[in-house]
Amino acid sequence: MKNLLPLISRALQASPISTGVTMASGSGAPRGRNIPMRRIAVFLSFCCVALLASPAAWSQAAQRTKIAFEVHEQNSKYTQQHSLDIGDMPGHTIRLFELHRTFPDDPPAFAGVAIKDYWSRGESESLGGNGPVFTYSVFNMANGDKIFGRFDGVAQATAGQSADKRTVVGNLVLTGGTGKMRGIRGTLHVLTNVDLPKGLNDTRYEGEYWMEKD
Repeated sequence: MKNLLPLISRALQASPISTGVTMASGSGAPRGRNIPMRRIAVFLSFCCVALLASPAAWSQAAQRTKIAFEVHEQNSKYTQQHSLDIGDMPGHTIRLFELHRTFPDDPPAFAGVAIKDYWSRGESESLGGNGPVFTYSVFNMANGDKIFGRFDGVAQATAGQSADKRTVVGNLVLTGGTGKMRGIRGTLHVLTNVDLPKGLNDTRYEGEYWMEKD
């Protein structure tokens, strides 16, 4: 990339660029003037140097950490559920819910800080066990910080079984947090097996995150 600077300078010095408006003969107005090529070359060189001088910032932005963990059904609990029939066709419902996940053993960590517990609050629409799912997420960290996110996914009923037994797939996007986690960003791919009558929720997460500076 350093070789670009002399190439830009030579190209600009060879270009007869001019600016201004040429007036009719005898008008007494200037016919335009040539832009000093050396000044343009120096200006663009400075621009290139400024771009090339920030590899540290680029590498910092590119540093992403992979993460993968599971929350088994014994550590997931629906604390609230409210379901309403829409009424336009059988089995068409909307549902509000709150889900609490805990990590009693070997908790996963973001940026070296373990997750204490995790809340999901959202809604789903179902027709025969199939439909969209949307939630807001809050991770409570061991040091008192929080991580926020939002999940968009889709539920699919398990073939040949009750519509209340579903698989939910989607992405959890980390949008920020508090304290040390303020600049966290990331995307986690989520796979959840659900059995609503039993209140079971078994989830696997896999993705990556990074920290953005203010």
